Amino acid sequence: EYSKIQKFFAAKIVHFIKELNPSKKGEWIDLGSGPGLLADKIEKEFTSQKVCRIDFSKKMLLENKSSSKKILWDLNNDLPPEIKNCYLITSNFCIHWLNNPEKIIKNWFNKLIPGGFLIISYPTKDCFPEWKDTCKKIDIEYSGLSFLDSKELLKNFKPDEIYISEKFNYLENFEDVYKLFRSLINVGAKSTNCKRKTVKELKKIQKFWPKNYNNTVNLSWEIDIQILKKL
Repeated sequence: EYSKIQKFFAAKIVHFIKELNPSKKGEWIDLGSGPGLLADKIEKEFTSQKVCRIDFSKKMLLENKSSSKKILWDLNNDLPPEIKNCYLITSNFCIHWLNNPEKIIKNWFNKLIPGGFLIISYPTKDCFPEWKDTCKKIDIEYSGLSFLDSKELLKNFKPDEIYISEKFNYLENFEDVYKLFRSLINVGAKSTNCKRKTVKELKKIQKFWPKNYNNTVNLSWEIDIQILKKL
């Protein structure tokens, strides 16, 4: 099941695409498409348009509707040779999993036709301040992922190729840190090489994590959406 945050930003990306008033020429591709959440939303909005779905998980691709074009591919490699002349490439919550994202995003951009757009969303390095502060306070190693720095990610692009770059804050609320961490495991944001926390450490994190008036806990995400335009 998709997390709420991925659904929320898939809807945001579709909103941005509508504002671009996109042309029908060229291929439309969704990278790291998973079960097709974003691709389905795009096709629902642009009914005459087919979106090709590319993902490294066969299981995920099989969850896409049978009529859609699907390609099984490891996105750490350059895109499949048949992918060229793209007008629109989207990727929601995927680029931060890949090795060398600065190089990969440039490769994706190079597949666009002039006037085409690449739209990506990803968590930034400023996610999870509550978690980082709590770990610092109680001297426990922070075991969350280190997400991306947008300046670093976009360093190989000219200013006029960066059509839109916008940051969004997204707040999640949980009954306690145990449910919070379970949710992070589901979205894959806790997959680091750090040792798993002991029960004792988790209890300490629960005790010192900032609480709301009703004793619940928050988790703050910072998400970047970038739209890059091929001139």
